[in-house]
This record gives sequence, structure tokens and C-alpha cells, in this order.
Amino acid sequence: MESSESRKTLAKKRRKSSLSIFLYGILFSALLFSLSIFQPHIYDFLNHKVYDTFLLALPRSEGSPSPVLIVDIDERSLKEYGQWPWPRHRMAILVEKLEELGARSIGLDMLFAEADRTSIEMIQRELQRDFGIEFAFKGVSQGLRDNDQRFADVLSRRTAVLGYQFLFDEEPGSDGCLLHPLPANSLGSAGGGENPGGFIRARSVACNLPILSRGAGASGFFNISPDPDGILRRAPLVIEYEDRLYPSLALATLMRAMPPEGILLKWGKNGPNSLSLNQTEIPLSPNGTMLIGFRGKGKTFDYLSAADVLSNRVPKNRVQGKISFVGTTASGMKELKSTPFDPVFPGVEVHATIVDNILKKTFLLQPKWASGLESLLVLAFGFLSALILSRIGAGWSSLLLAILAAGTWQGSFLIFRNEGIFLSPVAPLLVVAGNFSLLTFLKFRREERRARERTRELAMVQEATIESLSSLVETRDPETGGHIKRTQSYVRTLAEHLRNHPRFREILDEENIDLLCKSAPLHDIGKVGVSDRILLKPGKLTDPEFEEMKKHTIYGRDALESAEKKLGKISFLRFAREVAYTHHEKWDGSGYPEGLGADQIPISGRLMALADAYDALTSKRVYKSAVSHENAVEIIREGKGRHFDPEAVDAFLEAKEEFQEIARRYADS
Repeated sequence: MESSESRKTLAKKRRKSSLSIFLYGILFSALLFSLSIFQPHIYDFLNHKVYDTFLLALPRSEGSPSPVLIVDIDERSLKEYGQWPWPRHRMAILVEKLEELGARSIGLDMLFAEADRTSIEMIQRELQRDFGIEFAFKGVSQGLRDNDQRFADVLSRRTAVLGYQFLFDEEPGSDGCLLHPLPANSLGSAGGGENPGGFIRARSVACNLPILSRGAGASGFFNISPDPDGILRRAPLVIEYEDRLYPSLALATLMRAMPPEGILLKWGKNGPNSLSLNQTEIPLSPNGTMLIGFRGKGKTFDYLSAADVLSNRVPKNRVQGKISFVGTTASGMKELKSTPFDPVFPGVEVHATIVDNILKKTFLLQPKWASGLESLLVLAFGFLSALILSRIGAGWSSLLLAILAAGTWQGSFLIFRNEGIFLSPVAPLLVVAGNFSLLTFLKFRREERRARERTRELAMVQEATIESLSSLVETRDPETGGHIKRTQSYVRTLAEHLRNHPRFREILDEENIDLLCKSAPLHDIGKVGVSDRILLKPGKLTDPEFEEMKKHTIYGRDALESAEKKLGKISFLRFAREVAYTHHEKWDGSGYPEGLGADQIPISGRLMALADAYDALTSKRVYKSAVSHENAVEIIREGKGRHFDPEAVDAFLEAKEEFQEIARRYADS
């Protein structure tokens, strides 16, 4: 009945413990759920790194054909045609050459904010202003006198698109800039009115000369900003400025190549969801940015040197029908971006990549509802991991959670690879890893606490067993009732005084002293095997009787050796065996049972020998009277180097007052 009740109590404790572990897991999951909603910076950082890992693991499209071309004003171009900036008439020639080669549209990834100082008219004005010199150029047509006008005339053919830069820290104002917003007559919206907002808003703009902007008739911003960690992953397709929407250079160049019948913006509660262009729906984030599906490292597109174009060294089939971007990779001029693939990615290639993504419809998307789904997964995974960890052992729970984590990671990657949708596994994996770490730690602490309780119980059982065995000896020898407690205290006192001695420092540490003291009460356990006729004899023992009495050391050793064989090598039993067998050995080798001498006698036996001798001298027996403490001290002093270890005697002499106090405290009644 008691056993059944005990099992019920134990089961109840285990259920209560498992419930507490489960509740801790739920609380931790709730904490991570709230963090997943507010998205602290560390979440963004981890999400970005996982996104980069997934992107790098996608099949590469490096070297695959693309309808996009890059015309590079490179080192060779500068060497052949002079330093930058080039005269506008040379830029006009470059655009003309590309048009002749059949480029569908030409995006100029550069800014022409000031008048060309190499124009003949500009040179005349500056010479007049600075030196008062007036001269005229003969035989020069009006079209060659003004490079900006020459460039504007070429731009008016409506193939090229100018680039400009929006500013966000400047005072509002455009200073007469001529920009080209998305055409209002073709701009529709769904789900939010004409312009519900949500786009990035610019305060000012660095723009091109009005004469060039009027000639081109199309322009787009080339603002590209990295994420807080310095890595470029997305770029804005549309920016709002003075209540109108403006396209990026990539979008404007694409629209010039493929004029849209209409542009449809779709809105959600927090901003734009997508932009539809010629039946192609481009997914947008709530601020109008687009995730860029990089093809790989830099230079994955077809590059042409501007020098080759200007020198007619490019075959027409390299350019015909392609959307071209003109930029520079020359030292000191190039704009470099850090991407997940490449820390030095050419800025002009970002625009080319965006157009390539749109034309091939290889979009990447992190929908707004993704964060909500991730938060729900935190709750689900938190509940599941807490349940597993609170109910299942460490081995199986580790395996199940590892499978869950691996499945989450792989599932997230497969969705990204097959659908282009990024569902971050960070928050669900954090709750699984966090619950595993926290709850495993709590379970470890629980088991550690249980182990301490079991150890304490075992120690109590051990002490009770020793006490019982010692009491058994006392029942055979009732006149020595306090002998066991006194000798135990004497041994501890001697050991404490010897622990710093060079000879004993290693063996007499705190643990061994404790074991030695606990085993000391068993030094006479072998007397249980001695007959009452001898053990209880009131007078002096005869020689044969004394020989029989000596055997109590052997009986004690054999009993403790038997226990060692069953339980294994345990320090406590070793000390007890040594004490029981050698506490009657003497330093000079005249003791029993083996006649061991000096260091042959274990330190446990040497200390017990002195403690036993002092107690025998100062205690009354049926066959003798007790001697005084002073006489006992002198007798032990005389036994130094003969009966007792000299260092043990020195320790005894240092602690003789403590011995006297112990003898008084535990005196036989």
C-alpha cells in the first residue's frame, strides 16, 4: 500500500515538474512572439543574413542571355577619348552610335547638372569675362557652337533617358528642375484611391539642365540605398516628390523601350502592393521598393566599351533590340555597391538587373502578410517545442526538434526557390532553439537538484548505516560507548593540522578528510567477529586470547573488502578498510596484524592509531583506570618515532588542548 502511495506521489511530482517546464516554454514563446511583431534590429539583421544565404543558394543565371546591355565608360575609353567629364557633343555621338546600332532605349546613369564648359559659346563668354578677350570662330555652324544644344537635339529623338538624384536632407525645392513623373493619364490605382501614399518621399532633387530634360522627354532617378548592414538588396521603383510619383531610371528606361498602355498601382492597407506594366505585375514592398534578384557577381551582363562604340568597332547584333545603360567602371568614377554576391558591384549593373528581372518576370517577394505568418509560426513552434521538451526525454526531444528545425529551414528555402517568396525561418527557429536551450537548462537544474537531494539522502543513509554498525560494536563493548565519537573527532583534528604539511598536502584535502572522518567509526567493526568471552572479559587477556583479539583487524578488513568487491572501488570503503586493518600498526614495525612500519602504514591508519591510543589512555576500562590528559600527552610524546608517526605526534602536540576538549565533551557517562 505504501509502495503504491509512493508511486502516486512520485508521478504527481513529475507531472507538476513537466507542467512547470511547459509553462516556462509558453512564456518564452510569448516573449519571442511579441518581439517578432515589433521586429527589433537584431531580427532584421538575422532575416537579412538568411535572405542572403537563400539568394546565394539559388541557381545562378550568370552568362545567360539578357535583353539588357551595359555600355561602359571604362579605363580604355578615357585613355582613347580623354578625361571625364566628356564634352556633351561626345555624349551626343555615343547616343547616336547606339541608336544606329539599334538600341531600343538608352538609360544614362549620370547627371548633367551644369552647362558644358567646352562649348565654343561658353569658351567665348569665359575669355571675355576673365581676360577681356573677344574672338570669333569662323566656319562653325550654330549646331556646333553649343554642346548642350547639340546633345539636346540628339536626346529629342526620344531613345535616351536621363538620370537624376532625389535628395532627402536638403531644403524642399527643385529650382526649376524639369522632371518626368509617371503619366497621370495612364496611371490608375486599385485598392486605395488616386495616391494613398506609402512611397518614399523626397524633399529636393539634383537634376539635369532643363534644355537636356526637355530634349529627352524622359528621366528617372538613380537613387539606390543599401540596408542598414550596408548590403544592397532592394531598390525603389517609384518615389513621391511634391505629391507626384516618379519612376526610377530602370523603370523609365524600360517604359521608353516598351511604352505602356497604362500603369496600374495596387494598394494595400500599408502602401503599394504592386505595379502593373504591360500585363507584367511587379511586386513592391509597402514603400515602393523592389527586391533585386541579382544574377551573380558583377559583370554578368554583356559589357561594351564606350570606346568601341565611338570607334565603330561593335557589330550591330550586339546592340540591336537591347535596352542599354551607359555608366562607368573607371577608377575614381565608378559607383560601387555591396550586394549579397559581390562587395564591389557596379552601380550601373543594378539598373540593368532590375530591368532584367522585370522582363524575365523573375521576381522576389517578401509580402506584408509574411511577418504575420512568421509570428503565428512562433506561437505554434513555441507550443510544440515546449510540449516535446516537457514530455519527452533529451535524446528523442533533440531529434524531433532537429527534424523540425531542418524542415522549417528547408521548407522556407523551397518556397523561396520555387515561388520567389521569402518567408523568414528566423523567428520560428529562434523559438525552437530558445526553448531547447532554456527548457533543457531548466530540466538540467531540476535533475541537478534531484541529484543533490539523492546524494544528501544517500549521505544520510551512509551515516545512518555507519552509526548502526558502530552501535552494533558498542553493544558488544558497552564500556566504550563514547569511544567512536571521540576517535572520529580526534582524527579530524589531526588531519586538519596536517593538511598544510608538505608530505600530506596532496592526500589530506577537504574531500579526503571528510571521507577519513566518516570511515573512522568503522575502525573496530571487526570486533563483531570476536567472541563475547574475550571481548567482555573483565581482566587482562591471555596471550592466546590476545591473539584472537588481534583478528578483529582482519575481520574488519575482510568485511569491507567484500563490500568493495560488490560495490566497486569507492574511496569511502578504501579508507574504512585501511583504518580497520592498520590502526594497530606501529611506526617502528612492532604492531599488528602485518608489522608494517613508517610510510608502509597508510596515513589513515597512522592517524587512527594515535587517536585510538589517546582515547584508550584517557578512558576508563574494566581492566584499568584512566590516566590524566597530561600523562597521556607525555606517553604519546615518548612514542614519537616508535609507536607513532613523528609528524602526527607533532600535530597532536599542537592540538592537545583540542583533544582535551573533545575528551571532555564526549566523556563516557
